[in-house]
Amino acid sequence: MLKKVRSTAPAQTRVALKGICRTVLALSLVASFGPLQAADLSYLQGLLDATPAGGWALASTNRYADAWAKGAAALPDATYGNAGSIVQAWSSFAWDSNAGNLLLWGGGHANYFGNEMYKWNGVDGAWSRGSLSSRVESLGGAASYLVVDDAAPQSAHTYGGNLYLPTNNMFMTFGGAVYNTGTGFKVRDGNGDLVNAGPWMWDPTKADPNKVGGTNGSGYDPTSVGGQMWLNRQGQASGTQGAGYVNNTTAVRQEGGQDVVYVTVEAESSGYPALYRYAVGDVRNGGMDAWSRVGESLNAPSAQGAAVIDSRNSLYVHTASFSAIGFTADLGVWELSKNNPSNSSKNNDISVELLFADGTGFDMTEDFGMAFDERSGKMLLWDGKHAGALFETEAAFNADGSVASTWLVKSLTSTTSAQPSGTFLTGVLGKWKYIPELGAFIALNEFDAASEDAQVWLYKPFAAAVPEPGTCALWLAGLGAVGFVRRRARPHKNA
Repeated sequence: MLKKVRSTAPAQTRVALKGICRTVLALSLVASFGPLQAADLSYLQGLLDATPAGGWALASTNRYADAWAKGAAALPDATYGNAGSIVQAWSSFAWDSNAGNLLLWGGGHANYFGNEMYKWNGVDGAWSRGSLSSRVESLGGAASYLVVDDAAPQSAHTYGGNLYLPTNNMFMTFGGAVYNTGTGFKVRDGNGDLVNAGPWMWDPTKADPNKVGGTNGSGYDPTSVGGQMWLNRQGQASGTQGAGYVNNTTAVRQEGGQDVVYVTVEAESSGYPALYRYAVGDVRNGGMDAWSRVGESLNAPSAQGAAVIDSRNSLYVHTASFSAIGFTADLGVWELSKNNPSNSSKNNDISVELLFADGTGFDMTEDFGMAFDERSGKMLLWDGKHAGALFETEAAFNADGSVASTWLVKSLTSTTSAQPSGTFLTGVLGKWKYIPELGAFIALNEFDAASEDAQVWLYKPFAAAVPEPGTCALWLAGLGAVGFVRRRARPHKNA
């Protein structure tokens, strides 16, 4: 165990060394996530500068409904719902770190069949539209509603499955429960037979509020121009793709300069999903993807929820609760260093119980979102039902370096009176993420039918401690190449 010692160096030397540590920390974040300020986020940074640590700031400057399509381009019948369901119905967003945009797509099942994309711009805080919706047609029976040109996905509950791929500069979705069968993505093959589709990718460089996402004439307005924004990646990968994305969780990182997505997949909805690794090729230049099954779920049952990659310890951590069989775990953990596609059963999940400092147990539910703070190494949990209150935890290890079965959790009360206050009837899921470029978190509040708005909020975490000069050298030595599969931290006690 590392022991913290007081430095005997002169004060000026200690200040200088702290400056070096801050610089190296910033450089490590650049290496991990790309430029810290790829987009002009001075508007968001200004909000954060005016917000106390542990507080919230409202960032949206117009209503979500201001971006909805109207007239001939809109959906023809209000009985099909409205775009508010994209927020309400088991949904997630992706953070486009290149453009500084929140990308929102969803709907699905019995809620909404529009498949348009929405953008919230971090540059000015305004909602806009990335595409118009495709026209759908009913084939009856199990086929239900399909997109007319099969060149864009059916709307779907996305759960935790919306992602941004920074290397490819693509939005990606696994879907989950499509409109209105509740099954996975489908398209028609050359013979008109239904076949599986997805994951789907959407190209943000082709965004246009007045073009449909697919081909010419495929929108509700027959004169609509097609932006050809979507790519169906079904059949573009080696390995066996998992089946069943209802209740999925996901997280993405770069491995060897490649976008690599981890996703929990289960077809039977038993509460014990498997972990899959999806390595994405160079999409724009004909690259192929690769699927592999790398982990088995035996110990931490879960339904819907959220997941993160703890990049400091190379862990995939997901919320673990399944009301149908009782709450037998708070978190489920896979050690990504043990990935073994040839025999995934060697990488079984680890069940983790969260305890407060006084020994009281934590009540994990299926509503939580979770995000990992790269600067502090903490995971922040938010269920949305307690307004701005959050919970903080971090990985703990046994003396032999194995993942501990209990981690400490701490309640964080908001330091601002302004805070999101949605009800989140279907859970936060993927509507809560960390933005490395800002060192802060972004949250999408629940849709409010009265105002037709879904507010975007920022959360400013408490500052991460800068290493003392006495430990800085040791920390730098452990930093290594700042790869995305980082060396496991030495065993430590919760404190």
